[in-house]
Amino acid sequence: MAKSIVKLIQKLTDEDPSIRRISAEELAEGDERAIYPLIKALSDENGGVQDASMRSLISIGGEVTAYMLLPLLREGSYLRNTALIILKELGQAAIPFLYPLLKDRDDDIRKFAVDLLGEIRQGVDPSRILPYLRDGNANVRAAAAKALSELGYKEAIPDLVNALKDEEWVCFSILEALGELNAEDAVEQISLLLSHPSEAIRFAVIETMGKLGSDKATAVLRAYLPRTTGDEKNAVVKSLIQIGITPEMADLSGHLVTMLKEGDWEEKEIAMKGIAALNCREAVPIIVDIAGSLDPSLPESEERLSLLRDSVSAVDSEEELLKLLDSSDIKYRGKSFAIEVLGQTKSRKAISRFIEYLNDMRRDLRRASTQALGSIGASESVEPLLEASQRDVDAHVRRSAIEALGAIQSKDAYKPLMKLLEVEKYNDVIEKIVVALIKIDADTFLSDISQYKDSIREITARTVTDTGMLLRLAGDANKKVRIAALYGLGRAGTEKAVSMLACFLKDDDPDIRKAAVIGLGEARYCHSELINALRDSDPWVRFYAIKAVAFSCEREKAVEIIGAMLDDTFIPAVMAAIDSIKEVGGREAYEALAAHGGHENGAVREKIKEALSSL
Repeated sequence: MAKSIVKLIQKLTDEDPSIRRISAEELAEGDERAIYPLIKALSDENGGVQDASMRSLISIGGEVTAYMLLPLLREGSYLRNTALIILKELGQAAIPFLYPLLKDRDDDIRKFAVDLLGEIRQGVDPSRILPYLRDGNANVRAAAAKALSELGYKEAIPDLVNALKDEEWVCFSILEALGELNAEDAVEQISLLLSHPSEAIRFAVIETMGKLGSDKATAVLRAYLPRTTGDEKNAVVKSLIQIGITPEMADLSGHLVTMLKEGDWEEKEIAMKGIAALNCREAVPIIVDIAGSLDPSLPESEERLSLLRDSVSAVDSEEELLKLLDSSDIKYRGKSFAIEVLGQTKSRKAISRFIEYLNDMRRDLRRASTQALGSIGASESVEPLLEASQRDVDAHVRRSAIEALGAIQSKDAYKPLMKLLEVEKYNDVIEKIVVALIKIDADTFLSDISQYKDSIREITARTVTDTGMLLRLAGDANKKVRIAALYGLGRAGTEKAVSMLACFLKDDDPDIRKAAVIGLGEARYCHSELINALRDSDPWVRFYAIKAVAFSCEREKAVEIIGAMLDDTFIPAVMAAIDSIKEVGGREAYEALAAHGGHENGAVREKIKEALSSL
């Protein structure tokens, strides 16, 4: 590569930034001759060239690269930060050149050296950093504390404790380091700072105690709690929860309830952990009220409801929740939440209440009650659920009631649901009826599948998992049923299912061939039959075959196979090939796309260019 290195270095000054970038990328395989030109290219006006130069310097690596980068630490912020990134990635090769910088007259250079040694870690001698806890510059002292903790140097604990008297900014770093080093023996000395006039320092001490997590730290925090108010009190409770609340700490319940009522969401989360640990039943109404106040249309509400649900379920909350169902003060969303939790915890005491709610004016309460009854699975709820499935004016409630009957799997529900199947108009409800019937008595329902309407056979094909039934439906006279069955065979993924799907690749109907291709992709089946589909006469079969091959075949093989489709005459297929190759990634993908960078279609050329820039 001797001659090519010289040419590549020359191209680093080309007028075309894309040529400079490619040259910088290819110099990653170069030797020491490329280092200085690449360092100069870090100042290129083009961001792509800068990035490529940085990655190539990291790839070349070695002590020479590390040594030649050191002057950049004294340059402007961009070059300095770039040099710091590269030196960190060079790792142990940079360490011998960083030790001398610890004695540099420039405070910033000493700090950079300490930071890098802490980040590199492997091969670093922590004792070389220890003296810099006494450096004349506060930033260096703080950096030294952080580096010692990152290096896990427990021998530094006595020196760190002695440094607790340093100025406030450094003291923060010292406390953080002691927490990271799990300096349990230093609890007493750290606790003295709880009398510090700075509120920020006291907060840092409280947080450090939480990290230490020892019995000593717990005792200190519990003794300090009565002296706190407001945010500081919340911080103490947070650290106690972090250490681990035990039933003996029941006196914290009041603090947790207050935090739950008045705190922001982060504080509520902390409080709920403690509430669960203490089985704090008095918090249940508050949690339900919070759940009822959440706007379900907001994206964060689902995650928050899940946390609230878990918290209530962790507490012995049944009696409290039952009382709330009788309360006229609770919001209807709160009642829905309470019903849901009682259903999940299979509260038999709540069954009669839920059956009553099936006649409530509020749809959400009827729907929540049907779902809860399905979760509990009590036989006495079958008749009320059947009535709701037939008579409720709201399709959502009927659908939920049918799902509940399927979950209970009572044979008594089979005939009524069969009758309902004949009259129900909404497809989504019909689908739930079919699913429920299969759950209740699959053999009976599937014994004579041909008697059902086309729409029901199609729903059945989308629902069943039995390979034998899917194979039967794959031969149905109705095209939609056959297609749904082929998708089902793909989900089944058995040897027999895959073999049948491969047979359908020879069907005269392109829609059937397309469904077979999609099914094979779902089954992750990489075989000659699927690969041959890339040459199908129908362009959309080829389009879906590309995606199926990308799903199914090993990376290198997939790139090789799909790469040939970049010459397809159907542009959507070419676009799909580009997306699939980019998704596979790797050097093979880059080379396959780069070879077609001059495609005759402008949109394809642009898409290839975008894909190459992301690889």
